[in-house]
Formats: sequence, C-alpha cells, structure tokens
Amino acid sequence: MQKIFRPAVRPSVRQLATGGTLGLMLLFAAHGANAKVLEPGFIITKDNLASIKDDTFEGKTIASMIPEKLEWMITNYGLTIKIAHSKKIEMDPKYVEATKKWSKDVKFNPADRTVTGWKAGMLFPPEAIKMDDPNAGDKVIWNLRAATYGATMDLRDIAWVFLDAKKGYERVQAFQSRRYYMEGRLDGGPVSVGDGDVSQKTYFVAHYPQDIRGLGTFSMRYNQPDSAKPDDSYAYLKSVRRTRRLSGGAWMDPIGGTDQLYDDWDIWDAWPTKYTQNKLIEKRWVLAIAHSPDVSVDTTQPWSEPQKRFPRINMAEPPFANPAKDVEWEPREVYVVEGTPPAEHPYSKKVAYIEVDFPRPYLGYALDRKGEFWKMFIFQNRPDTGDDGYKAVMPVVGHIIDVKRGHATNWSSNMKSNPKGVKDTDVSLNVLEEVATGAGR
Repeated sequence: MQKIFRPAVRPSVRQLATGGTLGLMLLFAAHGANAKVLEPGFIITKDNLASIKDDTFEGKTIASMIPEKLEWMITNYGLTIKIAHSKKIEMDPKYVEATKKWSKDVKFNPADRTVTGWKAGMLFPPEAIKMDDPNAGDKVIWNLRAATYGATMDLRDIAWVFLDAKKGYERVQAFQSRRYYMEGRLDGGPVSVGDGDVSQKTYFVAHYPQDIRGLGTFSMRYNQPDSAKPDDSYAYLKSVRRTRRLSGGAWMDPIGGTDQLYDDWDIWDAWPTKYTQNKLIEKRWVLAIAHSPDVSVDTTQPWSEPQKRFPRINMAEPPFANPAKDVEWEPREVYVVEGTPPAEHPYSKKVAYIEVDFPRPYLGYALDRKGEFWKMFIFQNRPDTGDDGYKAVMPVVGHIIDVKRGHATNWSSNMKSNPKGVKDTDVSLNVLEEVATGAGR
C-alpha cells in the first residue's frame, strides 16, 4: 500500500484525476502528501521557495500565487515575501454608487476600441468582463485609466530614490505634484468640469536637491478615447525661467533621469488605445502588497538617512531595490493583461496584474524590443481616506527595477485623494511656472 501512494514516477494529473476515488487519493498523495498550511508571517525566500511550492495559504498553493517573473525576482534578485491574510477592501460608497448608476450606459466600440457614455465610477464592473470577450483587456485598462481617486490625487511628499543593485543608494529627487481629474469627479461637486475637451492635468515640480530645485513639468491629457490627439506636455527650465513644449511622444519618455517612463506611472498610465492591442490573458490569484504600512515617507527623518526617510524600501542589503522585509503580501485576485505598445515604444510588451474587484495594479513587467525581460514593477498600495473623507486605494510606493542594468528608481509618497480647496485653475501651466519659480528661489 505504501508503494501505491508514493509511486517512484508520478503519474500525470489527468491520469490521476480520471481514476475515480483511487485516482483522487493518488492525486493527493502525489501532489500534496507533504504539503503544509503556512502561517501568516512566514517569509518566502530563494532558499525555501522550491520546498514550499506545494504548501498552501488561504487554500491556495504558493506556486499558484507566484507568477513567473515574481519567482525570477525571488530566486535571482533577492526578493523576500512576508505573507499575511487578505483583507477585504471597500471602495468609497460614491464610487460604488456611481458604478451602479452609470456603468449600464457605457458602450464599447470594437471597431476603434473606444468607449462612450461614461460619467463616473467603474466603466465595466467585474460581472461585465468576460474571459472569452476579445475586448476584455481593453475594458480592464479603461477601468484603470478612469478616475478612481475621487477627484484630485495629491502626490504628497513624493520622491524618487536612485539605487544601484550592487552599490546601493545613489541619490534622491523630491517633488511636489498633483493630478486633477476633469471628469469622473467624486468629491461632492460637479462630476465633470470644463468643456469636456480635457480628461486630466498633472504637474511635477522638484524641490530637492538644490541643483534641480524649480525644474518642473506639466501635462494635459485630452479627452480623446482614440488617442488621436497627443497629450500636451511642457517642461519648465529654471535657468531661463521659461517653459518649452515637449513632443507628443513624451508619454513614452523616462521621468527625468529615472528608470520609469511616464507610461509606467501607476504601472500603466496610457489610454488603452495608445497600445495596438491589450489582451486579457487570465484571471488568477497572486501575492501582492495591498496594505502597505501607513507611513511611506517619514518627513521627520533627514535626507542624509534615506533608509529611515523611506522605510518601505529595503536599502539595507543588496540588491537594495526591493520592498522592505516587514512589508506584508497577501493573496489578491487579479486580471492579467498583456499590452502591445506601438513600434516606437521602448517596450515590446507590458504585462500588468490588476485587482478584479476594483482597478488597482499590483505587479507588472516589461520586455525590451528583443522580447527579453527588462523591467519589473512592484507597487505597494494601501486603502486610505482623503482630506474630505473619500475612501480610495492609493499607490504609495513604486519599485521600478531595471533587471538588465542592475538599477532601480523607487518612488515613495504619502499620497492622498481629494485635498481640500483644490480647483481646476490650481493645476495649470501658469501654476507650474509660479510653483517652480518659488521652489527655485
């Protein structure tokens, strides 16, 4: 009997599954006899990953919750994962109500992959996204790119830390930034502002260190679902106190000297139609960071102590670019979307892992033009409450890791939704110049 339950050569899953009761018993013996149920707080490392793949957590095997590129990061890039029980996340009642009220009016046009009829909330709730729908990938990305933060996103205390995988900390650049949504606004005021031509506006102004203080950018995304009209983007040059217009392809350019493209903001920042194709690959469970600790940037700590100032980044040991070891990962159900960028884009493919219940990306990766693994994106998120009480799930730390170059640029922010008193005119080219001039002094 012992030999029956521990065969020298494991039969295939199909053979076992079709063998009736005995087959199921053999299936358990072959694949789960030595499996354990892991406890919260267990840390997955490159040294133990192979031995725990069949172990389970919340009824799922560890192997099933670690995608290929995440496994690569564990085995080749020193990533560790401290597991925690998943917690239910509730979106703000205004967002839920807007989805119920207006999603039924949203129409998708397969001919040009555009949408019409959206006002606020989620365009395509989970029950409207079908795995056999050839346009499902576009619909998931449309959900992501519609306003989910209420009305205004305050990128509070945002800073990029530059890290060499072998040598560690290099430098930091800190900015003041806001993104103002012109449509889909959920702050108690009008759902849309303006004449409908503009979808959103964003500015960045550097304030640290001194050599970049006062440099800034402003971008305006037009409400053109087919992406026919490129974003307007401007850079402020403090040396001449002038702004200059950037090319329409700026969305594919790096943010300053970082490893992150503007298109990588929030892992995926472009309209779906900027990409030639977006394919929904699967729906699955992954380990992800959905409840990052409350403080992402400790402003009480000096710039000279980057590990203390940015406590959610592991700068204590090589390769220096991963989430801090105390940050917890939990099982989340996600859509996996593969995007094909246009030929002039630096990437040949981008893949994003996006929460099923609400549009929030946790993980992603990009391939270079040769189809080789180039960049890994690990984003830390957390539920947060805005200044006006609006509940949103905010990206608060982004690990953008260039695995080919052995370099990373990790940003951190104590991000908030709906800061009080912000108006349409407070996020504009004129304000960029005013803020940048003030920061440059």
